[in-house]
Amino acid sequence: MNGLKIKNLRVTYDKKCKHSYRNMFKQSINSVNREACSDCQNNHECMRVDKLDKNKYFDNKNLNKSVIDNFNVDIQSGELIVILGNSGCGKSTLLSAISGLKVPEEGSILFEDEIFFDSNKKIDIATEKRNIGFCFQSYALWPHMTVEENIAFPLKNRKMSKKNINEKVKWILEIVELLGYEDRYPNELSGGEKQRVALARSLVYDPKLLLLDEPLANLDAKLKKVLVKKIREIHDKLNLTTIYVTHDQNEAFEIADRIIIMKHGKIMQIGNPVEVYQNPSNMFVSNFIGQNNFLSYEDMEKLNLHDRKKDMKNSKLSIRPEKIMIYKDEKNDNSNILKGIVSQISFHGDYTDYIISINNINLQVREFASDVKNKGDEVCVKFT
Repeated sequence: MNGLKIKNLRVTYDKKCKHSYRNMFKQSINSVNREACSDCQNNHECMRVDKLDKNKYFDNKNLNKSVIDNFNVDIQSGELIVILGNSGCGKSTLLSAISGLKVPEEGSILFEDEIFFDSNKKIDIATEKRNIGFCFQSYALWPHMTVEENIAFPLKNRKMSKKNINEKVKWILEIVELLGYEDRYPNELSGGEKQRVALARSLVYDPKLLLLDEPLANLDAKLKKVLVKKIREIHDKLNLTTIYVTHDQNEAFEIADRIIIMKHGKIMQIGNPVEVYQNPSNMFVSNFIGQNNFLSYEDMEKLNLHDRKKDMKNSKLSIRPEKIMIYKDEKNDNSNILKGIVSQISFHGDYTDYIISINNINLQVREFASDVKNKGDEVCVKFT
C-alpha cells in the first residue's frame, strides 16, 4: 500500500496584530516526488514532506521567524509516526497543513496516488475531500448532541443511509469500548470517555490517514497509559497511517514506530525510539530526550576520566544517568571509580534519581534499586 509524501512544505504566519495569530496563510508547493521511499523494502510509495516552511512575523520586534522550515519526511503506509517537540515548535501547524486547514507557502503533500497540494499545478484539495481523520486536543464535541449523534455527524454529512449510519456507529463504539453510551451527552462523560468519542468520530468514516493533535494532553497520567495502548491497538486493527503529535516523551516512546523530533520548525532527528534515545544525532536531541550529564573537557579532567577525554577538547561527553552505577564501598576494580556525596534525592517509586557531587561537579544518577540512599551519604560511582 502507498503512504504519505510531503515535500518542500512551507507554512507562514503573518502577525499584523499583536493580539492575534489568526491572519493570512499562504501555501505553495514546488514539486511532487513520487520516487519510492528509501526506508520501504517493497518500493512502497510513502507520504513525503519536503522543505515545509511557515514564517511568523512579529510587528513589535520586526522579526521573521520560521514556524516550519524545510520540512521533509516520508511516511510508510500503516506506520504510526509521532511528532515530538516543545510547545511552539510547529507540530500542530504541520498537522493543519496536511489536513488542509492551513495552507503552506512551499512544499508538496502527496498521499498514496493523490496530490493533496501542489502550487505549481495549482492543486489544493479541500479538507473535506482528503478523507483524513483529525482528533483534536479539545475533543470538539457538540454539547447539544448525544454520543451517537456526535459520532454519526460526519456520516450524515456524507449522505449515508440511516441503516449504514447505525451500523457504522455501532461498529466504532464497540472498537472504542463505549457501547451503551449512545444516549449520553458530553457533559455526562469523563475526560477519557470524551476522548474516545472524539477518536470514534474521527474514525467512523474509514479515513486512510489519522491525525492526532495531543489527544491525551488533558488526561491524568494513569488514564493516559490506558488510552495510549488503546490508540495503538486501534491503529493496528484498522491498518491506519497515523501521525500523532505530543510533547510527552513517555507517550512517544510507548506508541511510535518512528519519532520525528522538532525544534523551531526543523527536524532534528528521525528514528525509532531506541535510535533517538541511544544514538541522538546532535546536542539538542541528546538534551531533549530523557536526562543526561554533559561533561566538558575540563570536567573530565577534574573527574580524572583520562580514557574518555582524548580528542574531546572542543566536545562534550554525554552520559545517561542510568549509565552511572552507585556503590556504597569502593570496589577492587577502581578504574573510573569516583567518590562523591549524595546532595539531592528524588524518589519516583520504581527508580530514584540522585545528584552526586564530585569535585564541585554534580552528576545525575538513576538507580533502579529498592534501597534508597540518604542525603549526605558518601558513595562511589562508576561509569559503565
